[in-house]
Amino acid sequence: MAKSNYSSVPAASLAKALSAVVRASGKDPYQMVHVQAENGKLSVRCFNGLMGILAIIAAEDKGNAFDATIDAQACASLVSSMNGAVTLSPSGNNGLQVQSGSVDVTLKGINKSLPEFEDKDTKKVLTINGQDLLDLLRVGSCAASDITLVYAAVLMNITSGETSSWATDSFRAATCMKAVGGETANILLPLTLVNWMRAVSARATVTVKASEKRVTFEADDSGNVVKITSPVNDASKYPALSKIMDAMFAASGIKFTLDAGTMSKAARQAKTLGADTVALHTDSGNLCLRAKSQTASYNNTISKVDGEIAIFLDPQFLGEGMGLFEDSPEMLFLDTKKPLCAKEGDLRILFMPKNPPIEKKAEEAEAVEATPVAVSADQPAEVAA
Repeated sequence: MAKSNYSSVPAASLAKALSAVVRASGKDPYQMVHVQAENGKLSVRCFNGLMGILAIIAAEDKGNAFDATIDAQACASLVSSMNGAVTLSPSGNNGLQVQSGSVDVTLKGINKSLPEFEDKDTKKVLTINGQDLLDLLRVGSCAASDITLVYAAVLMNITSGETSSWATDSFRAATCMKAVGGETANILLPLTLVNWMRAVSARATVTVKASEKRVTFEADDSGNVVKITSPVNDASKYPALSKIMDAMFAASGIKFTLDAGTMSKAARQAKTLGADTVALHTDSGNLCLRAKSQTASYNNTISKVDGEIAIFLDPQFLGEGMGLFEDSPEMLFLDTKKPLCAKEGDLRILFMPKNPPIEKKAEEAEAVEATPVAVSADQPAEVAA
């Protein structure tokens, strides 16, 4: 018998939408996804008690609108294995019948409802294209990974003429600026939200809405919509990174350029060999990266340079940071104990130095060990006049 009430969508489109939203499905009582079919659209939504994701895709409907609330992981896993068209129809109390080809599955309904996760007090503060937003959020790789820290966040500063992003973990710092203005706002985005937003399409038009407590990003890619909402952190507790950046990049030092890919690869190779510290130094007009570990010694000539350079850096931070640049950033060396500066286009990064290795006895000298210099994020580092 032909169904009188259903919604049909391509399996790939539904799988992609579910993959996006299920990351926001939490532990009980939030282990569920809400599915709604109405007016040629199918929406799926998850919420973990704090953060939520809604995805909307085009669908072929017949009959009345319907909705269901079912187990999120079960639904996502099922659809990910399907091909062709998927037909959804209501079943029993909040349940959902899922059909594709010869497969016919009925998912049991959950008699709970997800709260509306948007703050009614939010207002639009910015409209930006997806690629510019992704560029802004790439600085998140320089944020602290421990989500309990205030530095596990990206600060988004919006003015009438530009939007900038800022991130630090106190041993490195990064900022990116786009000439896209909006309503003045200072929004401290939790790192989890930043990571979720990296799945947004570069082709999308993104609307940002904010209140004192929450922020919502709505990305529309030709009618396929992803909406992500989250509480915001207290921006007043975030350090004044702009003062630090401006002071460093305005200082006098040795300027040079290098291939970002070569530097990133060298730093990652040294880290793979077990090195905790790399030394950047000049040798006969060449900039070299040197490292030692308990298992190997490493040396790589990176580029030509005019001037004497000597600085010790963390290989992981250096590799990740240089990986954000596309081509050949302009570098600025100030001093062995001051940050190494790098900029390319709208992206700027500071790499905080490590203390020089302590001289050891011969039998202990195989490993290079150094201690990070914790540069205060609240006060700019001292620079030369």
